[in-house]
Amino acid sequence: MQRSCALRIRIVKHTSRGGLLLLPLFVPCLLTTAACAQTPPSRPAAAIGLATEPTTAAPIDSAALATLLGPVFAEGMADERIPGAVFVLVKDGRIVFQRGYGVADLASRQPADPATTIFPIASISKVFTATAVMQLADRGRLNLGADVNQYLSSVRVPQTYSQPITAAHLLAHTSGLDELPGRRAGSAADVVPLGRFLADRMVRVHPPGEVTSYSSYGMALAGLLVEDISRETFERYLARNIWHPLGMGRTFITVPTSLAGNLATAYEIENNTPVRVPYEVYQTPPTSSVVSTAADMARFMTAHLQLGRLGNARTLSDSAAASMQQQHSTMHPRLPGWAYGFQLGATNGRRVLEHGGDIGGFSSLMVLLPDDGVGFFVAHHIEGANLRFKVKQQLLDRYFPDHRSVQVRAPRSEDAARLRRFAGVYR
Repeated sequence: MQRSCALRIRIVKHTSRGGLLLLPLFVPCLLTTAACAQTPPSRPAAAIGLATEPTTAAPIDSAALATLLGPVFAEGMADERIPGAVFVLVKDGRIVFQRGYGVADLASRQPADPATTIFPIASISKVFTATAVMQLADRGRLNLGADVNQYLSSVRVPQTYSQPITAAHLLAHTSGLDELPGRRAGSAADVVPLGRFLADRMVRVHPPGEVTSYSSYGMALAGLLVEDISRETFERYLARNIWHPLGMGRTFITVPTSLAGNLATAYEIENNTPVRVPYEVYQTPPTSSVVSTAADMARFMTAHLQLGRLGNARTLSDSAAASMQQQHSTMHPRLPGWAYGFQLGATNGRRVLEHGGDIGGFSSLMVLLPDDGVGFFVAHHIEGANLRFKVKQQLLDRYFPDHRSVQVRAPRSEDAARLRRFAGVYR
């Protein structure tokens, strides 16, 4: 189930090592902060904590990956009672390693297969939505900096503020739209046209461009832009312009009957045991409803790593693809923030583009290291499970270790009084 969330933080005076306590750069649901505004896309790496000198990565090959990841998946799946998982890693335009672990369905014992098992990828759907919007801009059918009301025909964004919401705001999560409950549908039959659903839900709570706030409604509106401009359903647009050109033959919103048996069964943990649960359905497919295989996601990642190219297919121009990977908003100039559709990170000093997904029964994570030509995708059962993050950290620690020197400033006598101003519980 996709939910808005609050982070409760207690700031303490100092760590046991005498340094200031650093808060996490990212949380699963990005919180609103008044300190975030649109930023120039090109800034020095050192300004956001990235390594300014290249680090030497160990050679990445299938045998080494199998040896590294086998124990990680085995231990993580046992700890979190995860029935099945799939993984794929691409580098320099090819799949280096892909594997399934465990089963897609406990009753039939059908193995989890990276080539055939279809997993819901939840919020990673938003990266497809952002790619589609960038395509329309790339083709001259949309100005990213123009009022979205110029292009919308099925809904109107209210003029709550003098500043209009633009497509750029939607893709960088700075639209200022409220995150309202009610996106969950009872069944596929209950899903209404996206424009009708959004008609009375475009509630603006901040002027656009002033704060960053992870916005499912913003990405839903971006998906509606795709529909209204193309005059196609969102799924048909993605199929014709992204999935089919890239050869992603098992990526859908609506899984065809002929492939329904390949869809992984949804499980959650009850009394320490995986229990089958219903698939979740949402009124906002552009934010949450894409399903795919690891092999298909390898093709999508490779296209982004190659600036819109995959073989003879071309989904974006070099400039549009590069713009998707640049920072467009941040909570603070020294922190990585959001590109278009991708969350930015700086794990181990590397520039990371990523997006995770959580939906009833499933968790997923897509990670790109564009400066190294590497991308990987992991999906598994159990919403909110941490296995995907353990896989990410093991990979980055093994192949892209952090060689930056750490300098911890010695505490000063005035630090305690200065930091007491910030003590408290934050939401």
